Amino acid sequence: MKEASAFKAPQGLLKYIVLAYSSKYPVSGSEMADDIREKTSGQWDPSPGSVYYLMNELKGKGLIVPVKGAGRGRKAYIASEEGRAELARASRGLMGSLQREVTLLALLVSMVEPASSERMEVVKRALKADAAQVSKALGQMK
Repeated sequence: MKEASAFKAPQGLLKYIVLAYSSKYPVSGSEMADDIREKTSGQWDPSPGSVYYLMNELKGKGLIVPVKGAGRGRKAYIASEEGRAELARASRGLMGSLQREVTLLALLVSMVEPASSERMEVVKRALKADAAQVSKALGQMK
């Protein structure tokens, strides 16, 4: 029997991840689930079934549309203009929320594990930075 995922994603996060993936290129639910698992080192393991269920819901709302022949035998979808607009609206709020949460987490880390507080400051700066600054900050964390 498969062990449950160690990570509990915030409610609604998967919707925006589906929109983000599908706004870049046609993608299937199993490809997204595999990539999420890989990028989180197995900490979050959404089932392809839950991803496809959500994709069907987003399709019904007109936020994603099916793409023929793009999913190597699987149903693949791409974000519609409405889906991209929804992602843009949501991402502004999500980034503000993430910045607040990281600020609070950085405060806790500075109190509990002061040696790691500098790394948290790098993360806080990265959230407010452009892509070039993020790359530089990630290099500093290695």
